[in-house]
Amino acid sequence: MKTYFTKLILTIFILGGAGIGNMAQAQTCEWRLANPTFSGIDPDGAGPALASVTFTLQLRCTSGTIPDVTVITTGFSYQSAKAMVPAPPGCATVNSPANITLSPEFVAGGFLYTSVNQCNVVNVLAGGQTFDRTASGSLDASGAGVTLTTTFKNVFTVTLWTLSPTYPEGGYVMINSGSGGTPGGIGSYGVFTTSGGDFITNSLTFNTPLALGSAAVPVTFTRFDAKCNGNGTLISWATAQESNSRNFEIQKSINSTVWETVGNVAAAGNSASHRTYQQLDLAGGTALYRIKQVDMDGQYIYTNIERATCETRNIGAVIYPVPARDILNVVIKADRSAKTQLMVYETSGKLVRKVDVTLVNGNNSFKINTAGLAAGDYLIRSSNNEIDLNKKFTVVN
Repeated sequence: MKTYFTKLILTIFILGGAGIGNMAQAQTCEWRLANPTFSGIDPDGAGPALASVTFTLQLRCTSGTIPDVTVITTGFSYQSAKAMVPAPPGCATVNSPANITLSPEFVAGGFLYTSVNQCNVVNVLAGGQTFDRTASGSLDASGAGVTLTTTFKNVFTVTLWTLSPTYPEGGYVMINSGSGGTPGGIGSYGVFTTSGGDFITNSLTFNTPLALGSAAVPVTFTRFDAKCNGNGTLISWATAQESNSRNFEIQKSINSTVWETVGNVAAAGNSASHRTYQQLDLAGGTALYRIKQVDMDGQYIYTNIERATCETRNIGAVIYPVPARDILNVVIKADRSAKTQLMVYETSGKLVRKVDVTLVNGNNSFKINTAGLAAGDYLIRSSNNEIDLNKKFTVVN
């Protein structure tokens, strides 16, 4: 009976491409690509490959449990200019491909990865990257299958050969969602149980593709300092590359034991270019600073510690960086709660940005999105005349 159900699912996918969505359950699943590794050993001698990389497909449900999962149709997408399928299996439709290893839990559940083609030609834009190859196949269980929980399970690990001499040597990989999921759904991807359950599966590695390469850490810092600028302490840092980076927490300590977060800046996610960041600590004083860099999966690292001794002025408002490219930071020191609007004008007097904000007693930090504004000079003002904010700044593209 289990074999018949597997064949029925695959037949519907081939003929209709939409799965059996009318049987979908209330629970949903998530999958992602994670745990990249790199080996600089040439895997094919005089062949085109230069090195090899691996990554792992992980799967979970978002609530409760889903027992008796026995069929998972899935795969991944990659960039053929950067990576290739090892030989064997090469570009052929095979069962149990030599470069894909099932996790022990899925082996124990009786799974085999069957009808796998890792060289389907596509043209998909995701997370700023273009993917031209997609792998697809069916994980079918002859045994008990697995029970999904809210903890990610390793499904299988993929090995690809790399073709590029520079980072990321293997390019990027991503995974679409299943039928009905987000983002970038593929009708032939899905999670199924023996009772006929069809579970929507969302992708966590679509808008943020996974980099495959030799970087030892997800983020490479090239600079970090804390310096006085007359309005407090300006913390600045720069990165040479980022992979699956989520955010930077700027932390401050007086005694090197207790640390507080004084700012939080969004990271690039994935970047192979030089990027600079800033955060102003209006309180300043004599303090230690460090940055906690957090990855998409919650893992983190700390920078070294910088010390600064900066006097502060009784400034009503400060803006930075000037010139601004995509974001203008506005810091307002208030002695009571108040509501206001931060308004950006062209020099001609035309209003181009307006943000409603609420101030609390102390330092208040806000971000104005300047992306899309033409290069040139602008004014930022507050609708509340009691707030000393009437400053000129420049936008560059």
